[in-house]
Amino acid sequence: MCERNVKVNLENGLHLAPCSAIAKVSSGFDCDVRIVKGDLSINAKDIFEVIQLAAEYGTTLLCKATGPDAPKAIQALADLFESNFEGIVPPEA
Repeated sequence: MCERNVKVNLENGLHLAPCSAIAKVSSGFDCDVRIVKGDLSINAKDIFEVIQLAAEYGTTLLCKATGPDAPKAIQALADLFESNFEGIVPPEA
């Protein structure tokens, strides 16, 4: 199992575009990918579950993965958050 904390640095939090990107990136790996916020643990490959996180600016999330591609999946998600979803989410005005 691989785990890594990520922080939501988008002013508007995780809205539809970043949630879609999380699900798309997660789905590209052969492993189970979960994101944890408090007591809520969701399947990162399901956009509807990602939306349920309702993660606002400043929220710290725990990304967890198990399976053959777990390290790659966690790194890809960390890169997404660290880049602040660059190229996916339009700059906020």
